[in-house]
Amino acid sequence: MASAVAGIDPHQDGFTVGVVDANGVELDHASFDNTATGFIEAIDWMTTHGVHRVGVECSASWGAHVAIAIVAAGFDAREVPPQRSANARRKRRLAKTDVIDAVAIARALLAEPTLGPVQALEVYDPLVAKLEAVLEHRRMLVSVRTLALHHVQDQIAKLPIALRDQLVFDGKIEARLRRLESVDHRVVTTLAGAYRIEWLVAFVGQDRTWRREIRQLEAELDRLLDEHGTTLRDEAGIGPIAAATLLCEVGDPTRFSRESKFARWCGTGAVALSSAEGNGQPVRHRLDYGGNRRINSVLYIASVTQQRDHDPARVYIARKTTEGKTRREARRAHKRHLANRVIRRMWTDEHRRRSREFQHTT
Repeated sequence: MASAVAGIDPHQDGFTVGVVDANGVELDHASFDNTATGFIEAIDWMTTHGVHRVGVECSASWGAHVAIAIVAAGFDAREVPPQRSANARRKRRLAKTDVIDAVAIARALLAEPTLGPVQALEVYDPLVAKLEAVLEHRRMLVSVRTLALHHVQDQIAKLPIALRDQLVFDGKIEARLRRLESVDHRVVTTLAGAYRIEWLVAFVGQDRTWRREIRQLEAELDRLLDEHGTTLRDEAGIGPIAAATLLCEVGDPTRFSRESKFARWCGTGAVALSSAEGNGQPVRHRLDYGGNRRINSVLYIASVTQQRDHDPARVYIARKTTEGKTRREARRAHKRHLANRVIRRMWTDEHRRRSREFQHTT
């Protein structure tokens, strides 16, 4: 008889655990505080119910700490995407409560036991966890700066015409912003114009500070990648940011047993959309609109870069085009090819790192 399966629906202050048997019948449920004490209580509670597999929703946000705790306790913890549990709930025409969500998460894992492990980077590798923290810090600064520059562009357009005539409106917004330091501000006579020019000139210093911090974080990412020993940056089109994104999103690459599973996870594998083929192979496929969109974006940018600067990529895409594929289909095929190359590199790097760690401990 298969063991019971648990599902965890986490929130800021607490989390709810639902347990189902091998047939999906609810056995029990309970709620715990999202604290260290609550994790211990939940682990003991699930152990008494004979649970080994646990599905966790949002293991990279509110469920991060409970995911780390249950992985450290030896449970087989899997990440259940919110749409999976929502589908399980809708199929039974159920309401939405924490208990129902927790049970739906457990049923979603029971229906699809091959879901990927939770993103517990602290348990997998503290260095990769630090890499993720630095990457998220840079991502936040870039987002804030981008939003501010969009607003600055609107404010520059509203400056008095006497001042706007002194600006050259070509190039990037950063260049136009810096030109404000050298124009004649005495031509501004309106109160609104004087206020705008004052804070826009002050913003130039803030922008320089942000750019300096972003460069420092990128240098730190490079240092951490060197310490990690990854060879992802040796792949054409993959720089430090892309390599760090791959390491943080994938986590332990050995959780993917085949290239096809990695491609399915990141959305580069085609989805069969066929009928009347019987026992034969599907004859029609469609684009996969799911998967990890960050990794999908990394592979797309790498594909575009390789087509521009890398001869093997140009030959590959040209060959796919001569086979009758459209430009988009050739691009998708190349992304699938890149996904294979990336996961093979990550497998090789991981085996090398584990061998090195084993030699240090013996």
